[in-house]
Amino acid sequence: MPIPLRHLWLFSSRDSSHRTGLRRAVLLLGAMCLALVAVALLPPLQWLHDPASYLPLHMLLETLAIIAASLVFAISWACYRRLKTDTLLSLACGFAGVALLDFSHMLSFQGMPVFITPADPEKAINFWLAARGMAAGTMLWVALRPWKASGHRLERWAILGLSLFAVTMVYLTVFRHPYLLPRTFVGGQGLTAYKVSLEYLLIAVHLFTACCFWRSIREPQPFNVTALFCASLAMALGELCFTLYTSFTDQFNLLGHVFKVIAYWLLYKGIFVEAIEQPYDQLTRSRAQLQATFDAIPDMLFELDERERIINCHASADARLKVDPKQMIGKSMPELLSGDLLQQCRQTMRNASKRGYAQSQPFILEQPGQALWLQLSVSTRKLGGRPNGHVLLVRDVSLLKQQEERILHLAHFDSLTGLPNQTLFRQRVTLALGQARRHQQSVALLLIDLDHFKHINDTLGHRAGDQLLCAVAKRLRPHLRTEDILSRQGGDEFILALPDIEAQGAMHAAQRLLGDLLEPLHFGNHVTTTSASIGIALYPNDSDNLESLVQHADAAMYLAKQRGRNNVQFYTADLQARMSRLMELENALRTAIEHNELCLYYQPQWALVGQRLTGFEVLLRWQHPTLGSISPAEFIPVAESSGQIAQIGHWVLKQGLAQLARWRHKGLDTLLAINLSAVQFRSTDLAEQIAELLESYQIPPECLELELTEGTAMEDPAQARLQLSSLRQLGVRLAIDDFGTGFSSLAQLRHFPVDTLKIDRSFVQDIDHDQGSADMVRSIIQMAHNLGISTLAEGVETARQLQLLQQLECEAIQGFLWGQPLDCASAETLLASKNSAAILP
Repeated sequence: MPIPLRHLWLFSSRDSSHRTGLRRAVLLLGAMCLALVAVALLPPLQWLHDPASYLPLHMLLETLAIIAASLVFAISWACYRRLKTDTLLSLACGFAGVALLDFSHMLSFQGMPVFITPADPEKAINFWLAARGMAAGTMLWVALRPWKASGHRLERWAILGLSLFAVTMVYLTVFRHPYLLPRTFVGGQGLTAYKVSLEYLLIAVHLFTACCFWRSIREPQPFNVTALFCASLAMALGELCFTLYTSFTDQFNLLGHVFKVIAYWLLYKGIFVEAIEQPYDQLTRSRAQLQATFDAIPDMLFELDERERIINCHASADARLKVDPKQMIGKSMPELLSGDLLQQCRQTMRNASKRGYAQSQPFILEQPGQALWLQLSVSTRKLGGRPNGHVLLVRDVSLLKQQEERILHLAHFDSLTGLPNQTLFRQRVTLALGQARRHQQSVALLLIDLDHFKHINDTLGHRAGDQLLCAVAKRLRPHLRTEDILSRQGGDEFILALPDIEAQGAMHAAQRLLGDLLEPLHFGNHVTTTSASIGIALYPNDSDNLESLVQHADAAMYLAKQRGRNNVQFYTADLQARMSRLMELENALRTAIEHNELCLYYQPQWALVGQRLTGFEVLLRWQHPTLGSISPAEFIPVAESSGQIAQIGHWVLKQGLAQLARWRHKGLDTLLAINLSAVQFRSTDLAEQIAELLESYQIPPECLELELTEGTAMEDPAQARLQLSSLRQLGVRLAIDDFGTGFSSLAQLRHFPVDTLKIDRSFVQDIDHDQGSADMVRSIIQMAHNLGISTLAEGVETARQLQLLQQLECEAIQGFLWGQPLDCASAETLLASKNSAAILP
């Protein structure tokens, strides 16, 4: 029975990690030795002696050897960045030179075309010996040098340059100075002693190199030392063949080339296995382990690159979260998500980039037939120690969210009606009062008590009473705004908080609720109508704390009951009187246009340079037959709260443009500035309305300037920018009125396509005695000039104010100093004057 190689002392003394490779090496080398013996015993192959037959075989074998040497160079060079070993780099650069020299040897072989100089045996042998010498020297260097890391960035280029320099020197010698080289072949005699001696020297070098590799096999090595050991011995056998041939075309020459190809293939195989195959196998095993870990995770997992594209995807085992990874990979986040969901995902990734890890708030994902609550866990994905995207874990938290919402609902909502209970109501109203305090807004508190509810309980039972309370809550809900807060306080009593609403608005809301409750209510198997008594208290007029407001509203509600039920009462008589005045104005305003009670006045606007009249601002006036002259400061808020401002604003536009058309027909050109209300400005078809009016009255758009207050523009800056852009496309001029009283910033203002900033009169009035106002005006003018926007100061009443504005380079003014608001006839007279400056005081 043959003894296994691993049991032989010679092999058992080597490290176990190399034994499999050694067994294969011994078998291959044994086969090569048998081939050499067989060739020596066989008679000469006559067909090989024909150059025409041998040359193709020679070219084929040399081509294979060149390819193998080139692959050794390419793989070793490419792996240097990962392995950082100068020994591997030496092997790469050495065999780059070997490939070049073997290529030159092939082109110089007898029978090949002219390669710089004519082909001849000695030329081919010289290139051959140079290639063999470089291969032997490289292998010896690799065997003697420790396989260690090297971090110098220029080292590989230096070694490659050294190798190419050696090749260049060989080319120069062979092509330009061949006479410097000893003879290696003599026609009719064969190889010279010099050539044979070099071949034996190369054999000795290869054997010594193999011994060095053999010693290295005793211990584990970071490279495939068995492949290098076997390659060294294969090269030695090849060189032996080249000492035995008598003709360039005999079988020993051919066998030597075959052995050389085998040696290079062994080198390539060793480098390939070490640099590519083994890492790939390790990667495959790692990926399998990682995939097994992923499969054990019940959540979805996505890997994103720096451009938010999915580069890897793991589908959840949960059928509700099933996705096809093939369809996901390559897609970007904007392709899969949109709106708030995309912004929330990006915000979580930004937080993870700052802190390394971040978790989003649970969010809802709508899918056909279901809605899932999901939560993102994001970690920064690093490559080489540097951020390279993110890893997203998507977890289904629907059950957790349902449990959480159930607990919160029981703690904060009335179990009967589903409305907020007293605890939640107090929390929300406290927040609303704080916000109202910061923004100087009002909050109305309405206490609603159902009339004769006890009669329902007594006659139909408490179950029917509970059903009626639920029906009332359902009836009240649709009329509430998002910010309104409705709660059941207990029994038949409800309380409603209305943030950001004045007394008139609260009265409207209360009356609407009373009207809705008078409609038939269906509850259980019953139908009835009911009424309610409502008491109203206002923050901050009546009190600045919730407890007092509730008490005041309760007192007003009892007053409503005392006055016959089914009515609304305010807490104080003063507020009641004010409400009566507002209701009177609101009712009178509804017929003001129809009764021709409204009219327009025109306040001149002047350019300071040349004191020229540049245009008029349109002002609205109301003269009621019984109420007398009513200030715009009083009736404009009434129009806004009652919803009449849009109709009145459109009337002002029509009347103003009609008057401008009449003036233009008389040859009087001017600019007309008309204010837009917030309701008008928010209208989606405002640009279309303006365009129709301009066309209807044949007014050039540059003759119309539309003004909106700074506060209106800053309610929604993004939407305001879009609306202003659509108006600018019409060609009309745009102005920001009351500038300085809002909260706009330079960053926001520069995106608004406006022509003029109108400085609020509150700053102009104090400019001559208040340094803060003067500084504010100066800042506004400088900022406007930097943005290429003109300025107009409102409310200029004194010469000193005018002088200061001139010094600050304000372009235009309006105010009583140079002209009070004029009726139509007076404005026309002023406009018709050939020298408007002549009438200035």
